[in-house]
Amino acid sequence: MPEDTPPSSLAMATEVWVASLAQLREYRSGLQDLLNSTEQARCQRYLHQDDRDRYLGGRAVVKLAVARSTGLPVQDIFIALEASGKPSIAFAQTTAIQAPAISISHAGDLVIVALGYGADIGVDVELLHQDVNLDELMPVVCSNSEIAEVNRLDGKSRTQKFYEFWVLKEACLKATGDGLSADARRLIFSVDAASRVSLIQGLDHRSGVTWDFLLRQYDNQHVMALAIRRFHAAGDSAGNGKAGGASDELSYKDAEALLRDYCLHNMARN
Repeated sequence: MPEDTPPSSLAMATEVWVASLAQLREYRSGLQDLLNSTEQARCQRYLHQDDRDRYLGGRAVVKLAVARSTGLPVQDIFIALEASGKPSIAFAQTTAIQAPAISISHAGDLVIVALGYGADIGVDVELLHQDVNLDELMPVVCSNSEIAEVNRLDGKSRTQKFYEFWVLKEACLKATGDGLSADARRLIFSVDAASRVSLIQGLDHRSGVTWDFLLRQYDNQHVMALAIRRFHAAGDSAGNGKAGGASDELSYKDAEALLRDYCLHNMARN
């Protein structure tokens, strides 16, 4: 999606914003006022500064990205938590502007924020740990067929395949709002050598549901998955419950300009 796409044309668009920990360290002081008192208190409960920066960055990028896409003042944008813990956007005043679905994930050096219009959305990023004990983790996370798919590979490829399943499941469960309450082994995926994703078995068996998935690796250290769930009217041929590739309208955006512009604006105002 072009940078100058107006908010009115975002109806079915998906955006993924990427911030690095280095960027969040640089702009930390200028972003503090984007957290409300409840968020400030939660942020301070993290013991390590990097974890506080990741939390601050996720909230800041969400609010700034939603302000950019809707045209609303960032001060009028809030992040609410549903009963399941799934985050959602709330506006300070009643408006006809559509609020996007949101998802936040952070690991290692990355904070990822996804915004989706006209769909449920989930994103997950994980830092690749090559020394992870797969034989202990796989029975907790993976189905028998996924374990077999992982075990057909060796070394780093084996670890990569496991993390692909992990982030796909996390992203999918974030999109549905089930989160950690669901048994991830009941979600069954297959991923081919070109990172094309097939959903073999899902948790949502309602008619008229379609899924899009996308896998992407960053800098040989992080792997990310995006899950998009759409609902279709009865009789719509698109509503077949199958998984496909990610939307052609998907765009990736470096959050640095978003963070920098806000901080510079604050400095000029003060």
